[in-house]
Amino acid sequence: MNEINVGGNATTAGSAGTSGQILTSQGAGAAPSWQTLNTISGSVSKAVYVQGTTEASAAQGATIDVPGITYTITVPAGRTQTLLFTILGYATNYPSGGNSSQGVFSLLQDGVKISSGYTTKIGVGGGGLNDLPVPVTFLKSVTLPAGTYTFKVQYSAWYGLAKVNVNPTTYSGYDLDTECMLTKMQILIYNN
Repeated sequence: MNEINVGGNATTAGSAGTSGQILTSQGAGAAPSWQTLNTISGSVSKAVYVQGTTEASAAQGATIDVPGITYTITVPAGRTQTLLFTILGYATNYPSGGNSSQGVFSLLQDGVKISSGYTTKIGVGGGGLNDLPVPVTFLKSVTLPAGTYTFKVQYSAWYGLAKVNVNPTTYSGYDLDTECMLTKMQILIYNN
């Protein structure tokens, strides 16, 4: 015999599972069952990485969607899942002047803000360290029942003109790294 069959009886062999499944206990008095590893409670169902795309500007007082940072997830029927978000963002007004800028990156779930993080571009002009954007990294955990949800990142400019997803081709020492100032979002999706 080269397989384990569960759930059968004297006349039916039961299930041998499918490739990649593992045998899990259902507790005392219940037959074990075959399950796919990424559906078991406590396991990571999926890891998602989303990266910004094109540059966008926000004038003082404006809120914009960060291009490329939108993700839709469907939690399967009969399940709950916990999503752990890590978001990194830069906002700068360089090279359009030496003024500082301030604002927040926000995470929205179905159009409602659920978290945010402050960022700034320090300086008064003149280049050098005075003109560096200060990045923000913020985290959020959300537990969701079955359903479909859309998450996106927005930027709100509190002061000054700000740009997101900047391609730093005009920065001194630029080394062709076009991803270094893009907004990024990572989501780890856990089964409950």
